[in-house]
Amino acid sequence: MADIFISYSGEDKTNVKLIAQLLEQQGWSVWWDRQIPIGKQFDTVIEEELQKSNCVIVVWTHRSIASEWVKNEANEAAQLGKLVPILLENVPIPLAFKRTETAMLTGWQGEEDHPELSLLFNAVEVTIREQKAKKENGSSSTILKPESHKPTIWSTEKKIDKPGSVKTNIIIAVSGFIVSLFSIYYYLSLQEKLSDQVDQRIFYLILVVFGIAVSAVIFGLMNSYASLKGETLNKKIQLAGPIVGVVLTVFGGFYFSPQPVDTTVTVRVFDKNKNPVTAGDVKIYLPEYIRSQSIDKMGQALFTGIPQNVKGSRIRIDVSSPGYATLHVDTLLNQKGTLDIMLPLSDVVFISGQVKRANETPISDVEINVDGTRYVAYSISNGTYQLRLQEYTLGDEITITTMHGGFEDKTRSLKISSPELKDIDFVLQPVDQ
Repeated sequence: MADIFISYSGEDKTNVKLIAQLLEQQGWSVWWDRQIPIGKQFDTVIEEELQKSNCVIVVWTHRSIASEWVKNEANEAAQLGKLVPILLENVPIPLAFKRTETAMLTGWQGEEDHPELSLLFNAVEVTIREQKAKKENGSSSTILKPESHKPTIWSTEKKIDKPGSVKTNIIIAVSGFIVSLFSIYYYLSLQEKLSDQVDQRIFYLILVVFGIAVSAVIFGLMNSYASLKGETLNKKIQLAGPIVGVVLTVFGGFYFSPQPVDTTVTVRVFDKNKNPVTAGDVKIYLPEYIRSQSIDKMGQALFTGIPQNVKGSRIRIDVSSPGYATLHVDTLLNQKGTLDIMLPLSDVVFISGQVKRANETPISDVEINVDGTRYVAYSISNGTYQLRLQEYTLGDEITITTMHGGFEDKTRSLKISSPELKDIDFVLQPVDQ
């Protein structure tokens, strides 16, 4: 079993080998070469190694973000709490993993003094230590076997009538009947106003009162005592008088207690002008699981099959939509199960592309700037660049200019239509042409 499992695209094997060597120099064992023993199935071996490892490093590049296999391995590692991602190329990380802290090694050429490497090693060390502690705690737990016992048998039997005043018995019966009706009415009138957890507590409280009232009715009408016998492990329990009615009613109430029902939660998303946002995703975090739903053309995300006790409790919601800033909400869900959220426009825009000659040859060290602003970027060896603009949003118009001593300047006007503009390429002509 290796300490570290590396998930990557096979085309990135050269850089991954350098990473594996650095990790092994730190004293960790690394499974990355994926040599499959003869007679073993490829996917079975990979799954076993991933499960056994204490840390999973996922290497994000242009190739790996397009690999379903890599994304599946990353998702499994995230579920197990041992994912440590690395960004080797300037590419958008898949949405499901953007919130995970990532080691930024873009442009890394194998140098051992890169500042992000120390952060990577610290993250790996912490993850391995946590996973080992989790496994040790899991192995130390013991399973207790319940003792077998004989079933409890309950029965009621009539006892000898006891003399008493007819008037007194009638008063007891009528009083018990009135209290019974009041208990039922009180519970039904409060049912729609209370949360599910409070509703359960009120139910059992009223159940005891109702049991006493029913016992009074039985006692008053029959003017007799009842006896309840129970036999468990050759022992007998005898209860006489109205308390028998309480026991039977309460036990029956526990057996037939109201079961939680599912409900629908509606999240409505608007922009600052109260217009519905008609694209994107909403994610809600529940105690047992996480649910995700797309926003429909009405600007709503409908979640069905949600436990009733979510209403009236605090709930965490993430909302994302193209052109808008991702919003994280921790709020109280009302009894109607609806929540209105205003989504602010995105204030960060990314523009990327390539600078090249007419024959598709990339040009490096070209300055790309937004006219009249401080925003500037330079093309790298493969001619690609990326501009990061703040305080811009959808609908804004900008002018981008290129500058290089050996090529003619080129200007291009753009209208920002999304928070990420790709393939904004420039074809430059040499100065001597």
